[in-house]
Amino acid sequence: MPVSHAPRRRLLRLIGRAATLWPLAVVAQTPPLKPTPAVTVGPFYPPDPMGLPFFRAQALDPLPKGYDLMSGRDGRRAEGEPIRIGGRILDTAGRPVAGATVEIWQVDARGHYAVEVGADRDPGFAGYGVDRSDAEGRYAFVTLRPRGYARYGGLIRRAAHIHIRVAGAGRPPLASEIWFADEPGNERDSFVGRIEDPVLRERMLVRLTRGDDGLWQGVFDVVLPNA
Repeated sequence: MPVSHAPRRRLLRLIGRAATLWPLAVVAQTPPLKPTPAVTVGPFYPPDPMGLPFFRAQALDPLPKGYDLMSGRDGRRAEGEPIRIGGRILDTAGRPVAGATVEIWQVDARGHYAVEVGADRDPGFAGYGVDRSDAEGRYAFVTLRPRGYARYGGLIRRAAHIHIRVAGAGRPPLASEIWFADEPGNERDSFVGRIEDPVLRERMLVRLTRGDDGLWQGVFDVVLPNA
């Protein structure tokens, strides 16, 4: 979907200001930094829907191409509460990584991914977005405040999260997830529970704060492993 560059620049400035006001643990660390923990891409990654047949995913065509996931087809706006999420792409020396492709995807306000077959999806939610890190390594999105969900009789229980994948800059792609502090489902979520290192765990938990315009916003830095 076409987007102008001016709103994105304003969004990056807002995220940059938030990063100075609410620095993450990664900023305070002394390099070398530990890479962001990798998490499986999963069966609902829109560019590659060939996951397990159990999940019944389909291709999303055409793929949305922008930072605003709250804008769906035909100009519809998404259900739910919008938030800003952004941060920096760094290497383990703490240097910004420019030109990296940053993708995010998540469930809509009804609890469905955009590629789920037969689901009652929200047509106003894009479900997937793409940005590219700037010269200072910054990226930013406007998306939906996520919710947790349970599937298949409680077999799968997930805390609120946003999938993120970073590729380019001569490094192998890194897939991970953005989690949120104070979510009641975090302690029951097997993915969150795998992060035993307290510093890494703190980095993975975004704390949302109100921006000047009233929108919730959060900062999530990604540290890429060495090429």
